[in-house]
Amino acid sequence: MPYPVWRRVAWCFHLLFAAAVTWPGQALVNAPAPFVLGLPRQMAWAAAWIVGSLLVMWRLDAARVREGARNPEMGRDAGAAALPGTDVG
Repeated sequence: MPYPVWRRVAWCFHLLFAAAVTWPGQALVNAPAPFVLGLPRQMAWAAAWIVGSLLVMWRLDAARVREGARNPEMGRDAGAAALPGTDVG
């Protein structure tokens, strides 16, 4: 997917994340048992959203780097991350 689409996906995912780990969404999994991978269900719910966020941000960054490689007009930050003190062009 192109970078602008991944940006929209990331925004939507994180808005859902915020709703899911606060009162309205957390109430759906509000039970101390059963355990999921040794964690109470609420903690496993939050951990799953955090892992999902990690995956979405990883794909967003990959799309940004790919878009920057195709479109040099996006600027220095768009392509592969440059180390401090290196000249990128």
